[in-house]
Amino acid sequence: MSHSFGIPQLIDYLNRMGLKITRIDEQQELLEMVFHGEHGQWRLIVGLQRRDDLRKLMLVVPHFMRVSQRKRLECLEALMAVNYRIAIGKFGMDLEDGEVRLEETIPLATHYLSFEQFQLAVGAIMQTVGIYHSLFPRIIQQNQPILEAIQGCEREFFQSSQESTDTEQYASQQTTTEELPDLNVEDILAEVTRILESQGK
Repeated sequence: MSHSFGIPQLIDYLNRMGLKITRIDEQQELLEMVFHGEHGQWRLIVGLQRRDDLRKLMLVVPHFMRVSQRKRLECLEALMAVNYRIAIGKFGMDLEDGEVRLEETIPLATHYLSFEQFQLAVGAIMQTVGIYHSLFPRIIQQNQPILEAIQGCEREFFQSSQESTDTEQYASQQTTTEELPDLNVEDILAEVTRILESQGK
């Protein structure tokens, strides 16, 4: 099992996560996905690197954003602050053309990665894109201070996540409350007491 881990397993994992693969390069051991949504259009490259006996899973979001010379230093400082806050992945900037990318490499010590580990890593990268996609516009166009821009991104993301969770829970409660009768606490306690007494006999 350990030596067979490769592109077929990565394809299976991504399919299980419901992610659509747009390009497969078996020679380079690379998979590519393109996302379109409220965070704009962005790409995620998933691949395997081999060096000697060491293998690594590689997750890269290339061209996360391009920063012009204007406020480039502030944007670089913001990326360093974000790197300190996130557990998986790190941002880097090309100082010549201002291209920013997000990447993570995970050593495969046993040449294997479980689906749960893979899902956690990919999910964390996707969440980071979701949180910080508006970071540079806040700094460059809205002239927000760095810390305020970072906190604004985080607050907006988690508020929208909470709102969607609340909506789902409300919809779920609406269906279940219509189907279930009102519960009486005294009746429940009486039933529990009856069960315990019958087991004690």
